[in-house]
Amino acid sequence: MLEDFPLTALVTTISLGVYLWVTLKVGGARAKHGVKAPSIDGPPDFQRVFRVQQNTLEQLALYVPVQWIFALAWGDVAAAAVGALWPIGRIMYALSYYQAAEKRGAGFGITFLSSGVLLIGSLAGAVMTLI
Repeated sequence: MLEDFPLTALVTTISLGVYLWVTLKVGGARAKHGVKAPSIDGPPDFQRVFRVQQNTLEQLALYVPVQWIFALAWGDVAAAAVGALWPIGRIMYALSYYQAAEKRGAGFGITFLSSGVLLIGSLAGAVMTLI
């Protein structure tokens, strides 16, 4: 089965790697700013790193399933191409948000666009299958 969707699997794995990276950044920020678990209250530099991780987790809940439903409906190459925008957007989001919260817009927009296209494509594929 995986041999039918190697590109989608690769993009999903890269996306999960991005999530691992932002999660590890929280651990580093905790150490740097002296924010002991389970506290999430700290200086703005810590809070931005923490919010990137939390928002990325929130976005994963939508992105991963719709990427795979889209792949089933439209094929491996299409799902990987649209899905590849997601980790690119997340990296941009993280790097800009780490600097200042107001700089996160472009990365968020790319992430949202990728997830939105995958969601609409998944819905369209499911409806077309039904009719």
